[in-house]
Amino acid sequence: MSLKILHTSDWHLGRCFRETRFDLFPVQRLILNEIVNIVEHRGPQIVIIAGDIFDTYNPPFDAEYQFYETIIRIVEKGSLVVAIAGNHDSPDKLSIGQPLIRGKHPILIVNSLSEGFVRDYEDDRFIISVEEGFFKIRIKDESVTVALKAVPYPSEARLSLSGEEFAEALKKNFQTEPQFTCDYFVIASHLFLSGAIKSGSERIFQIGGADSIPLEYFSQRADYIALGHLHKYQCIGNATYSGSIYTFDMGEIGQNKGVCLWEANNSERKIQLIDFTGIPQISKLEFPALEEAINNVPDDESYYYVVIRSSVNYRPDLIEKMIKAYGDRLVNWRFESMESSEEQGFIDITEMDEDERFREYYRFKNQSEPDEDLVKLFLECLEEARNVTN
Repeated sequence: MSLKILHTSDWHLGRCFRETRFDLFPVQRLILNEIVNIVEHRGPQIVIIAGDIFDTYNPPFDAEYQFYETIIRIVEKGSLVVAIAGNHDSPDKLSIGQPLIRGKHPILIVNSLSEGFVRDYEDDRFIISVEEGFFKIRIKDESVTVALKAVPYPSEARLSLSGEEFAEALKKNFQTEPQFTCDYFVIASHLFLSGAIKSGSERIFQIGGADSIPLEYFSQRADYIALGHLHKYQCIGNATYSGSIYTFDMGEIGQNKGVCLWEANNSERKIQLIDFTGIPQISKLEFPALEEAINNVPDDESYYYVVIRSSVNYRPDLIEKMIKAYGDRLVNWRFESMESSEEQGFIDITEMDEDERFREYYRFKNQSEPDEDLVKLFLECLEEARNVTN
């Protein structure tokens, strides 16, 4: 009774670097091609995409096309695809293609906890049904039954709960166990787990006064917990973050990027990170002055983050000169004063979700933390405005 699960997350398709001429899309296309090749060679029965498929609620057409084309190619290799919504994904946007998928393809796109799943599915490889909030997946070739609990990004706004009520609802959801007989029990979600390491542009969210979810919230019976949200590959107990597919932030430079392959054979379990190969790497360059950055552009094909450690107010034309000097190899740049560090004195609101932007603005204006009811009201108003405009 063997099972292989390929686990990936945080694709952030459609991400743009507006301050430079760097085009991320060709790199992401290379990576997605490599994921399809790994699926073909490793033969996982299930591929889990654990959230943040897109970078924004309204991704460009090319990003959406690339996502659907990729999951169709994965299905053609013989795998079942399970994709869940992350905090960067619009649940409504992910629901658009559901009528063309449900009951017709071995593809499960889970965009809402409250969504009613319809239409069971069967082909020559899988029998899929839904029982009390679980996907019951029968893999015919291996005579294996998998119970899958797929939980998209569980924010207070999306669940219409806050504080302790939100925490208790989340705990109940994750601790619920399948009532049917299964060989393996798997959970997939998109969240911040206690003890995990934040490294890049991920957002920490509040749960009942805590800033992360303890592993104890999850059922101890779960064989594997596939998580997204944090961009660094890491394991905490039987939970694993596959990490982002590329270096989206300076804090991720030097991290291994790839996909996780979890394999189980009766009582034996093993997991490995399969590193991507042939993907352009990103390095960080630091200079004491903008002129130094302009005059010392490396003569190679690598991509770069540039940090200028200076408090000088440079003219816009000099900044533009640096951007032109690096061309499409400059991913991003920023200034840091000599006494600052990468972790202090720099707040990039473009990497934050709406609720964290509101919290940051409130802290700036009032030098205190906003009340949770106020945050909830703001998010509800924002969601209502978004629904009206859409």
